[in-house]
Amino acid sequence: MRTALPANLLLCSLLGGCGHVPLTSLPQLSKIDMKNTDLAELRAGISLPADIRTLPGGVTMTLVALPKDGGRHERKVVLEEVRDAVELAKLPAMASPGRRFTVFRLSRADAARLGAFRQEMFAGPQNSGNRGSLALGADKACRLGELSGKPITMTGYLKTSETQDYVLLLRDFDLSEAVRAVDPKVDLATAIPPCDAAPEARLSGSPAAP
Repeated sequence: MRTALPANLLLCSLLGGCGHVPLTSLPQLSKIDMKNTDLAELRAGISLPADIRTLPGGVTMTLVALPKDGGRHERKVVLEEVRDAVELAKLPAMASPGRRFTVFRLSRADAARLGAFRQEMFAGPQNSGNRGSLALGADKACRLGELSGKPITMTGYLKTSETQDYVLLLRDFDLSEAVRAVDPKVDLATAIPPCDAAPEARLSGSPAAP
């Protein structure tokens, strides 16, 4: 999705799959204002097969500023998993049978860091006309068993202070096909190692639905 509206949030789906944003989500996503959205309330939700888990540092967010006079500036941060029991108890039922849903947020320090960057890039008349984009990435994962050869599908959601609810960003995006599109020779078993062999692996996500 692309728009020339100043300081609007351009949403690229997880792994940059902009073309996978459902049309039904666009009205909700269009409400998000990069200049004013409360970064402390931003949440990214990822649904993966129950035997695929994200690893610490594996989910990132990149905020990009595109000045009207040219150039590109960006800040990339690692999102942290939400483990607060009270917040998790209020989540809508996102996990379908055989899948696991995990929620991520900005740390307090990174929210402040991105807020300062946003102020520098988009606030004030001198920045009128600047555009921006937000990209969510998931690129570190492990597996509990052997890969079956079936598609490894990911569904992603975004919640902000404007949307109030989790908005679908992409549904059943095949990670294995995305990886092979980058490198046809990649060995998925190596790219997604066993969780017990991954350094500092901490299994993530809410329990899979029965």
